[in-house]
Amino acid sequence: MSDGTTVVGFDGTASSWRALDWALARVRQRGGALDVVTALDTRLSGAVFGPHLDLSETVEAQLRQARGHVRALTPDIAAAFHWVDGSPAAALVRESDAASLLVVGTDRRIDGGGPHIGSLPLRVAAKARCTVAVIPAAPEPERNTVVVGIDRSSFARSALALAVTEASWLGGTVEAIHAWDVPVMFQAALDAGAEPDPEHVRREEQVVADAIADVPIAREARIEPRVVRQNPAAALVSAGAGAALLIVGTRGRGRVAAAMLGSVSHDVLLNLPCPVLVTPREYAFSVPELDDEI
Repeated sequence: MSDGTTVVGFDGTASSWRALDWALARVRQRGGALDVVTALDTRLSGAVFGPHLDLSETVEAQLRQARGHVRALTPDIAAAFHWVDGSPAAALVRESDAASLLVVGTDRRIDGGGPHIGSLPLRVAAKARCTVAVIPAAPEPERNTVVVGIDRSSFARSALALAVTEASWLGGTVEAIHAWDVPVMFQAALDAGAEPDPEHVRREEQVVADAIADVPIAREARIEPRVVRQNPAAALVSAGAGAALLIVGTRGRGRVAAAMLGSVSHDVLLNLPCPVLVTPREYAFSVPELDDEI
């Protein structure tokens, strides 16, 4: 993902400034264009303030500040600044049609404090046509690692390919995690001393190796595979603490798959340990779709 257009959702808040700076640093290193977009729902503003208050000048002033900030840091970057009419989530999803990356911020801190994440990052990550980056209030990464969740799906292959690409830009390593767990109703048997079938455990331990074998650019990459028996979202959030990036694929289940996040991706976004990339793409070949997911 070294070219194309990076769209940033910007509304003048601290979280959107953080998203802008993260995106700007990325485009400055990798090339491509920056598109800073503010969504103004004029129907809502009219209902709240009446028809005589025009908020477009306020929005334009915020965008002028953003433009000045970008030009001061990187005067030669290809950057556009504009506002669109509509609800923020719907507007950003539309903007994702022609983007390679969509970046949004959140006031949610990695210690779990701050406001609730809100619906916008979740809705955008579920419906955007491109990869979505959600940027929390986080310190500089402690280690140059890209964590990626792996299951048997084609979406996990896409997440792995993206993780390898991101790690190559960072000069870091990939930590590929497959987490599997047993249903709660089985826990009593485990507590009583029962053990999972060794063949089942062997199949779970093979998941990461199979994914690496299926993704050509991953075969020679620096990848640290990890297989754990733990709730998948909890395992990824724990592994992502202090990492440079955490990458997950997203897919819902059944007929509404295109309109919702998978449960693991949803839970990761509610407990952001670091910047998270969510990729909606299936890998370019068909693999069996089982009932586990990243």
